[in-house]
Amino acid sequence: MSELSPLERRSTLSERAADRMRALIASGQWPVGGRIPSEHELVDHFDVSRNTVREAVRALVHTGLLEARVGDGTYVMSSSELRGALMRRSATSPAEDVLALRFLLEEYAAGEAARYAMPEDVRRLEELLDAVSRSRAISVEEYAERDLEFHREVIALGRNSLLVEIYDHLEAALMDVVTPLMIIESSDAEHERLHRELVGAIAARDEVQARHASSLLVALTRRLHKNHTSKEEH
Repeated sequence: MSELSPLERRSTLSERAADRMRALIASGQWPVGGRIPSEHELVDHFDVSRNTVREAVRALVHTGLLEARVGDGTYVMSSSELRGALMRRSATSPAEDVLALRFLLEEYAAGEAARYAMPEDVRRLEELLDAVSRSRAISVEEYAERDLEFHREVIALGRNSLLVEIYDHLEAALMDVVTPLMIIESSDAEHERLHRELVGAIAARDEVQARHASSLLVALTRRLHKNHTSKEEH
């Protein structure tokens, strides 16, 4: 039997046009929420046919990067295909599934943060935690945002850019789940204590304790969510 040779792949004009559009979105030249140029403008800009532009736009609509609105044009919905996919999936997932994914991400990341964090990183976490405490008196939304900002920083300290990106893309779903729970003041003391324990473990480079503290924090959120949901049902 003769050896198999690799297939030669030549990208089509529509694929190359789609790649150019992806680059414009990723660079921010086409910002999320903004309307992209008209079909006629894209034809002139890329020097291709109308059908080529339509195929390229359809491909990006399919991946969630773009959204075509009848009579209003086409808008950028996401800065990456991963974001689009995660947003669509999390929007249709039960809150408990979103919290379970958060548990997996944060527990692992907390241990990695304990491995890599420098003294200045710990100081940054302490500053963010102080901001979380102050935001309680501002609004529930501010409180939830500052809390997620703290946890994002913990994940960033683990030096895994993919985890950071996934967590960023889950932010909208997490905000929807977490914000209603921030009104439960009886949990504030435990919330504060566990955050301080997490920062202390990271400062001490104790990976096991950092993961444990992180798991207790997410478990607290899951417990509050379960109780909150039960009350709403009754």
